Amino acid sequence: MINIISSCTNSKKQTSNESLRIETFNKSMDLEDIIKIWNNNIQKQGEITYKVSELYKGGSWKASLDTKVKLLKKYKTELYIASAGYGLIHSEGKILPYDSTFASSSSNSVSKFQNHSKVKSNTRWWNSINRFSLASFSDESYFFIILPHNYLMAAQDTIKSLINIFGNRVFIFTANKHSLPEFMKNNIIKFDSRFNNFQSGVISNMLQRAVLWLSNEITIKDIPLFHAALQNHIEKEMLKYESFVMPIRTKLSEEELYKNIKLMVEKENIQSASKGLKTFREMGYACEQKRFGKIFKEIKGK
Repeated sequence: MINIISSCTNSKKQTSNESLRIETFNKSMDLEDIIKIWNNNIQKQGEITYKVSELYKGGSWKASLDTKVKLLKKYKTELYIASAGYGLIHSEGKILPYDSTFASSSSNSVSKFQNHSKVKSNTRWWNSINRFSLASFSDESYFFIILPHNYLMAAQDTIKSLINIFGNRVFIFTANKHSLPEFMKNNIIKFDSRFNNFQSGVISNMLQRAVLWLSNEITIKDIPLFHAALQNHIEKEMLKYESFVMPIRTKLSEEELYKNIKLMVEKENIQSASKGLKTFREMGYACEQKRFGKIFKEIKGK
């Protein structure tokens, strides 16, 4: 049994109400008070809930779903999500739409509140909202952990418990140079920017795409689930590729951004935001995915 643990995404198919949107809370509030309010709000009865697998959207989420499909060809596989709103949840569970994240740059970051604990805000938040029992995993379980650095750090106590219980059957996939706790070191499988020259795509979901590729390799080439075997296979495939260099793109003002997207949409007759963003970036312009999608939707709606 392989249990995939992937991160939640900012992009969701349903809109959260204010009580489950971190940006609506005053940042001068104490983190402990917000945790109490949040835990109460996510347990409200009578609200419409949605299946986890049908709530999230975007390239990263699609890659996670596809990874499960690939691994199912050879192994029993389940998909779990490390959620900044709920903790560890199964993809077939039902939850309320929410907006919270461990990314410090977001207005919905849980790290913006006053924290008087010695434990960092993201970790304190995770440990307080996560109600998942690791005892529900079978003794023969393997784990593919596919999380960005801030989520790895937030969930580090849960990951440490997994390693203590399951040892070298825990695989932590990374694609950056951020330092990680010492207890994770023997469980890490590394990718780097060469993968984006091997398989082009959006940098923000490179890790998810890389694990999807590796999962397919595991099933068709019968690669054993050992850290050394997987890492050696990655290195062998990446040897002939150079490190990916992020192209320099022009940053525009809000007015220029709107004008250029509008012109591009009308001229190219582009119907989807994802295709539009790809074209926009190929034109040499910089824009964050969520920001582009919001403007694109607004223009298309007129």
